[in-house]
Amino acid sequence: MRHFDKCMIPLFLPCMLAAGGCAKIPGGSGTITVSLGTPASAGAISLKDGGTDALPDTEDFILSVCDSKGKAVYEGRFGDSPDELEVPAGSYTVSAASIAFDAPAFGSPCFSDSRVVVVEKGQSVGVSLLCTQSNCGIRAVADKSFMDAFPDAEIVYSSEAGSLSCGYSQDDYAYFDPGAVSVSLRAYGESQMLFSRLLEAQQMLTVSLSTAGGTAPGGEISISVDSSRSYLNDSYRYGEDYAGDIDNAYDVSEARMHPGEKDVWVLGYIVGVATGTGKVSFDGPFDRQTNIVLGGRSSTADTRYCLSVELKSGNVRDELNLQDNPSLEGRQVYLKGDLVSAYYGIPGLKNVSEYQLK
Repeated sequence: MRHFDKCMIPLFLPCMLAAGGCAKIPGGSGTITVSLGTPASAGAISLKDGGTDALPDTEDFILSVCDSKGKAVYEGRFGDSPDELEVPAGSYTVSAASIAFDAPAFGSPCFSDSRVVVVEKGQSVGVSLLCTQSNCGIRAVADKSFMDAFPDAEIVYSSEAGSLSCGYSQDDYAYFDPGAVSVSLRAYGESQMLFSRLLEAQQMLTVSLSTAGGTAPGGEISISVDSSRSYLNDSYRYGEDYAGDIDNAYDVSEARMHPGEKDVWVLGYIVGVATGTGKVSFDGPFDRQTNIVLGGRSSTADTRYCLSVELKSGNVRDELNLQDNPSLEGRQVYLKGDLVSAYYGIPGLKNVSEYQLK
């Protein structure tokens, strides 16, 4: 899960001239020179106490230069690397990262970049790496009403890579690889997931926790951006607007953004069936009984705007599958189940327990 991989090949460059060009040099080898920077927009990260988490000095970044077989020609601190690295002619992956980000951690933004270059005999190749934040961060800020309602609670952040927990005084962001991150409340010996969000690289979210009143669940959790890296506007209401109520069902676009939430209602149009990973048939006749695909509109025909739905053996499958019920194509339906980040390669709904045709 490191953000610089010795065998990563994101870009092929026959001769990269980003730092001054290819110059002939004597002998059967060539040289690589590396320059390293971070975007001017990547400012210091503001902390809850008013302080900042400054960006690391590029001199302290980890530089890795590996040949086509993955053997390291150089791996170490960028500030200690030679001005020119002499290497045999061949293909090389040049990577840099501010830290080795191997697991979720507090206070650990990772900035990285990687390029592949080809060094010809007698040539000097310049490589310019522009390191941007490759992970994402999230933190919770609880107001007095929330802390009074749950005085001894912990906030738990989780992803497939692991979990982090903290009390209300934790100031640092929790950092994760891009993907689904869930936020849970651990109180009175029990844990309850509040919500989940799909976070992308460079997204920094601050979660404001509050209660609508009293100690019973029903507070509102709002999400806003507290970083110049990426600006988002989002909201999540816990309790009265919870999607566990059919009147507050998610539409397809909302459902795609809430993987990990269980027993929630989703409203969408039946538009097809999934036939393989990332593949959907939008035109009948249909030959699958095990799933249907929902779209935001009856005319949706793009998997980027769809939700795949598992139909387990039983009444729901018998009554909703398009092979036996082709007239349902284009019908709007409410479904209750568990949202997942991927089913047939796209966000999905599994363990459907109820449905209602609209």
